[in-house]
Amino acid sequence: MKLGTKLSLVIIALFVINVTVTVLFTMPDSKPAVSVAVIAGTHIATLSAAIIAVHLIVSKPLRRLKHDIRSYRAGNKPKSVSRSDEIGELYESFSELFTRLDEERSAQNRIIASISHDIKTPLTSVMGYTEFLKNPKLTDQRREKYINVIYEKAKDIQDTVLGFDDYLSHNLDLTLKREFMTVAELIDGAVDDVRTDTVGSGVTVSGCCDGCGDVQVYVDRQRLRRVFMNAVNNSIRHSGKKDLTVSITAGISGDDVVVKITDNGRGVKPDQLSRIFEPLYTTDKSRSVSGLGLSICRQIVSSHGGTIYAESEYGKYFTVCFTLKAVSPGKTEA
Repeated sequence: MKLGTKLSLVIIALFVINVTVTVLFTMPDSKPAVSVAVIAGTHIATLSAAIIAVHLIVSKPLRRLKHDIRSYRAGNKPKSVSRSDEIGELYESFSELFTRLDEERSAQNRIIASISHDIKTPLTSVMGYTEFLKNPKLTDQRREKYINVIYEKAKDIQDTVLGFDDYLSHNLDLTLKREFMTVAELIDGAVDDVRTDTVGSGVTVSGCCDGCGDVQVYVDRQRLRRVFMNAVNNSIRHSGKKDLTVSITAGISGDDVVVKITDNGRGVKPDQLSRIFEPLYTTDKSRSVSGLGLSICRQIVSSHGGTIYAESEYGKYFTVCFTLKAVSPGKTEA
């Protein structure tokens, strides 16, 4: 029952009581002194009842909610309430907010721990090999080897920091510069970009539009280019294959264009599929690379109003799938 309904019923009930008592004790045969006393007492009682009702229905639960919010600062989660009125909805909203805050806090802790690990490991190597360089008896060959190792480890640290900066920039600023383009233009452009950026890596790239080449989408070309490149780089990094084949395809499902980026690598185990888009999650147990690329893909696709997910059969293939809204020229909704 809604809060307004509860208060309305209380007010109506008290009003009926007041009217009934007033009518009964203003009858011709009523004694004036008794009538005045009873009517006054009834008014006082109903007013007190109204105050108590407001206190129990509104003031008390709001004070409890205020107390729960303050308690949350000390680490205590708000307790659930069995109410279906606006106060109950308010509790539910705050409970959901606190849950999201806890999830964000956990995610931030994971990010901090992951970055700490991904920086600390190569940094330890840098410090160790720097100590070796202090040895005056070190041969020129050894010295050159250690310097190269230090340089490579420093690049690992740089990649981690730049990746995190990139993640933050996409997280904080997702202003899209959209334009109309056909699905064929989108896929052909993605194939050309990937081929250009993977020259010499042994990657074979192909593209195909399954009967939807003329369909229009309203997208930020550069942002989506990042989605394609991050997905392909993820495939190159984790496929476990030197002769990697990547296919970029598009098809129609209802009102959506479904884009798929598929490789013939080793894939991902089923229990890992739901987590690969989390910030800094990686299936690589050595944690040599931070998992930020696919998380950035999710941000970009979400900003376009689409969804992103993965499909895989371990040992055979891995696919990043995302959706975009098919639109008519002149319309700007995604």
